[in-house]
Amino acid sequence: MELTAAAALLGKSAALAFRMKPSPFTLCCLFLASVCVQASELGEAIAAEKTGTTGAIASPSPSLTLSVDIWPQVGTARLKVLFWQVYDSALYTPSGQWEEGPPYQLSLSYLRDIPVHQLVEETEKAWRQQGVSHDQQALWLQALGTLWPDVSAGDTLVLGVDMVGNNGFWFNGEFIGAIDHPDFGRLFGGIWLSEDSPRPALRAQLIGLDGP
Repeated sequence: MELTAAAALLGKSAALAFRMKPSPFTLCCLFLASVCVQASELGEAIAAEKTGTTGAIASPSPSLTLSVDIWPQVGTARLKVLFWQVYDSALYTPSGQWEEGPPYQLSLSYLRDIPVHQLVEETEKAWRQQGVSHDQQALWLQALGTLWPDVSAGDTLVLGVDMVGNNGFWFNGEFIGAIDHPDFGRLFGGIWLSEDSPRPALRAQLIGLDGP
């Protein structure tokens, strides 16, 4: 970066200048160099977000709209851990049947307050139990920690996955973002829906193999 290099040179000059009782002109030059460097770093951050290097995207695919009020429900299940009720889950597809893959939308209606860091930790734990290993996994988890909010009892988070693997999240009916990778939807939705789901009884209810 030219500005960064210039700032480095100015930095060396600054050290010498301050030892020599800098003039107002020198101080002005140093201040302007600092502003230029900060502007350059901001530009790099914006460019990174536009190119998707953060792992998350802010707008849904044109093929994805929230459809839980339109598509038939396949099945429902409540997650309980020991004495605690965690969430009610529901699966929706265009046909009302589980077709072993997308398109589908999975709704999680929370029954207790859960901080976002715990949601991310549970995601990582589920993938570990399934033996999921992907070179973008750490980036996805980091992006989810930014994308998701803390949830409170009564909040609903919906995952949507379309036919080609595009994904999106809605929180209380509002689109909040997506993970910019074609493998994410399959692996994240697979926590609930794949044959090696860590919670097979919950999966069976969701895909209509067993009643609630």
